Amino acid sequence: MIRSRMSRAFAVARVHAPSRGSADRRARRPPSSRPLPLSSRGLSGAKYLGGVSNGARTVMAGWVDNTAEVTVTAPLPVVWELWQDKARIPNWMPWIHSVEPVPGVPGDTKWLLKTNQFGQDFEFSWVARDLPPVKKEKIHWFSTDGLNNKGAVTFDQRPDGRTVVRMNISYEVPDILVPFGAALSPLVASILQADLERFGTFSSKVVAAMGAGKRR
Repeated sequence: MIRSRMSRAFAVARVHAPSRGSADRRARRPPSSRPLPLSSRGLSGAKYLGGVSNGARTVMAGWVDNTAEVTVTAPLPVVWELWQDKARIPNWMPWIHSVEPVPGVPGDTKWLLKTNQFGQDFEFSWVARDLPPVKKEKIHWFSTDGLNNKGAVTFDQRPDGRTVVRMNISYEVPDILVPFGAALSPLVASILQADLERFGTFSSKVVAAMGAGKRR
């Protein structure tokens, strides 16, 4: 029942969501420390699209961790269902261009990230494999191809009906960017925090649309 009501409410919330262009511009805004753009391990999971490249092969070394948290007004069942359909994620994470299932491999999804930093366009892709979820508590994954990463999103319902959403991601960076890790991490942290705050707004619209549907 909640899934069918949410499908209708999701359509309403999506219509009123910010355009990808405006959201992308907010996600692309770098902090004053001006960190270098994200990169990848030089495999098929990354694609350089602009600027000047020296053609050097990059080798991954070192992991960076980032965590973000938000308390949303939506109840846990709604929050949980929104995160189950990964194709919805670009609605609140605009730097994620698309999430598509891998044909014939249940639990695997192909992710495409597009970002512009300092006048340079980059694409990153990876295949993520879901680990067994803890229902209404935790989803987590690790990459099997492309950009090397792993992470989790956890959910905690508060007594007042609101839901705490926490996201933790770990990702490997190239050797050449290791000296800039102190600048890279705040950039990604700010993007993740903005993503979760955007999710809070989006989930509130879904709840409002569900309430409007019940009153009809």
